Amino acid sequence: MPDYRFSVIVHGPPMTHDEILDATDALGNAGCTDASIRGHSEGMELLFERTADSLQHAICSAVTDVERAGYRISKVEMEREAISA
Repeated sequence: MPDYRFSVIVHGPPMTHDEILDATDALGNAGCTDASIRGHSEGMELLFERTADSLQHAICSAVTDVERAGYRISKVEMEREAISA
Protein backbone atom coordinates (compact mmCIF):
# COMPACT_ATOMS: atom_id res chain seq x y z
CA MET A 1 0.00 0.00 0.00
CA PRO A 2 1.23 3.50 -0.76
CA ASP A 3 1.90 6.28 1.73
CA TYR A 4 -0.07 9.53 1.42
CA ARG A 5 1.12 12.87 2.79
CA PHE A 6 -1.31 15.56 3.86
CA SER A 7 -1.98 18.00 6.68
CA VAL A 8 -4.98 18.20 8.98
CA ILE A 9 -5.64 21.62 10.49
CA VAL A 10 -7.29 21.84 13.90
CA HIS A 11 -8.64 25.30 14.68
CA GLY A 12 -7.80 26.72 18.09
CA PRO A 13 -5.80 29.19 20.14
CA PRO A 14 -2.05 28.84 20.69
CA MET A 15 -1.25 25.96 23.02
CA THR A 16 0.96 25.85 26.10
CA HIS A 17 3.73 23.28 26.41
CA ASP A 18 1.56 21.11 28.67
CA GLU A 19 -1.38 21.34 26.26
CA ILE A 20 0.87 20.22 23.41
CA LEU A 21 2.00 17.22 25.45
CA ASP A 22 -1.62 16.36 26.29
CA ALA A 23 -2.57 16.69 22.61
CA THR A 24 0.30 14.42 21.60
CA ASP A 25 -0.85 11.75 24.06
CA ALA A 26 -4.52 12.01 23.04
CA LEU A 27 -3.72 11.87 19.34
CA GLY A 28 -1.32 8.96 19.75
CA ASN A 29 -3.88 7.02 21.77
CA ALA A 30 -6.47 7.67 19.02
CA GLY A 31 -4.21 6.19 16.32
CA CYS A 32 -2.37 9.24 14.99
CA THR A 33 1.09 7.78 15.52
CA ASP A 34 1.88 8.54 11.87
CA ALA A 35 1.48 12.30 12.32
CA SER A 36 3.72 15.02 13.68
CA ILE A 37 2.35 18.13 15.35
CA ARG A 38 3.35 21.71 14.71
CA GLY A 39 1.89 25.13 15.22
CA HIS A 40 -0.25 26.72 12.53
CA SER A 41 -1.67 30.21 12.09
CA GLU A 42 -5.14 28.72 12.71
CA GLY A 43 -4.17 26.48 15.64
CA MET A 44 -2.50 23.09 15.26
CA GLU A 45 -1.31 21.29 12.14
CA LEU A 46 -0.94 17.51 12.01
CA LEU A 47 1.42 16.36 9.27
CA PHE A 48 0.36 12.85 8.27
CA GLU A 49 2.18 10.20 6.29
CA ARG A 50 -0.50 7.52 6.27
CA THR A 51 -0.42 4.15 4.54
CA ALA A 52 -3.76 3.23 2.96
CA ASP A 53 -5.40 1.69 -0.10
CA SER A 54 -6.34 5.13 -1.44
CA LEU A 55 -5.95 8.83 -0.71
CA GLN A 56 -9.61 9.00 0.27
CA HIS A 57 -9.21 6.19 2.79
CA ALA A 58 -6.05 7.76 4.23
CA ILE A 59 -7.74 11.12 4.77
CA CYS A 60 -11.00 9.64 6.10
CA SER A 61 -9.20 7.43 8.61
CA ALA A 62 -7.01 10.33 9.77
CA VAL A 63 -10.07 12.57 10.23
CA THR A 64 -11.80 9.82 12.23
CA ASP A 65 -8.74 9.37 14.45
CA VAL A 66 -8.32 13.10 15.09
CA GLU A 67 -12.00 13.48 15.95
CA ARG A 68 -11.79 10.44 18.25
CA ALA A 69 -9.03 12.28 20.12
CA GLY A 70 -11.50 15.10 20.76
CA TYR A 71 -10.40 17.65 18.17
CA ARG A 72 -12.47 19.38 15.49
CA ILE A 73 -10.87 19.66 12.06
CA SER A 74 -11.19 22.88 10.12
CA LYS A 75 -9.56 21.65 6.88
CA VAL A 76 -7.25 19.20 5.15
CA GLU A 77 -4.37 20.48 3.00
CA MET A 78 -2.08 18.84 0.46
CA GLU A 79 0.90 19.97 -1.55
CA ARG A 80 0.21 20.38 -5.27
CA GLU A 81 2.78 17.67 -6.10
CA ALA A 82 0.95 15.15 -3.89
CA ILE A 83 -2.33 15.80 -5.68
CA SER A 84 -0.90 15.27 -9.16
CA ALA A 85 1.18 12.21 -8.23
